[in-house]
Amino acid sequence: MNIDTALLLEKLNEKLNQQTLVITTAVTNNVLEVLNEKLSGLMEENNVLKNKVTYLEQKLNIAEKEKRKNNLIFFGIQELGKTEIELVDYIKDLIEDAGVHLNSQEISNVQRIGRWTGKKNRPVVVSFSCLWKKHLVMKNKTNLPQDIYIKEDFPKEVLEKRRQLKIQADEERKKGNIAFIKYDKLVVKTHSETSRDKRKREESSSPNESQQKKTTTQTKSAPQPTKTSTNTIAKPGILNYVERTRSASLSGLSKN
Repeated sequence: MNIDTALLLEKLNEKLNQQTLVITTAVTNNVLEVLNEKLSGLMEENNVLKNKVTYLEQKLNIAEKEKRKNNLIFFGIQELGKTEIELVDYIKDLIEDAGVHLNSQEISNVQRIGRWTGKKNRPVVVSFSCLWKKHLVMKNKTNLPQDIYIKEDFPKEVLEKRRQLKIQADEERKKGNIAFIKYDKLVVKTHSETSRDKRKREESSSPNESQQKKTTTQTKSAPQPTKTSTNTIAKPGILNYVERTRSASLSGLSKN
């Protein structure tokens, strides 16, 4: 093979390699473009589904919270084979003994949690028809027997979060701050914030107090209305008897 043939073959190979590279690049770009389009559509659809799932979870949480907001869980109530009606009457008596008047109609539902194993008393979920009645029972929970106590009915996720927040609340209290858990949120107030809130309340109430004092002063200084003869006849006092006796004495002296 002469030199010219070798150079020709080399140039042909070079051109083939270039064409192969161009074709490969074009095919790769086309494939990537198609994949990107499909992937973009899938990602958009995935985002829509994620938003729907988030929305449904929020609605489910709201519905769960609404369902449980009138509930209280009673612990320590003995089984004793009580029927539902007997259980309602027993809980009603417990609440009334704690100082809260309650009608049987104000308890919409009672239900034991879990299966009876014969060892421990199952908790009882009590649903009240009125939210304020539930709050009143919570307010008087210290009047219940020592072996019976009550708690709010929270979803499992909220209970777990409250358990974690309790650790943070204890740490804040050690620092001297006021900390309490409100549903699934931790509320922390420093002493300066508490003092400022107290001062704001005092300032907001002071104009009303000054107005009340002013009104009281004006009422005291205003002349008292004269009692009419009708009131005197309707409600005679000891002074009326004295005046009548004095008038009778004077008329008797003038006749003599």
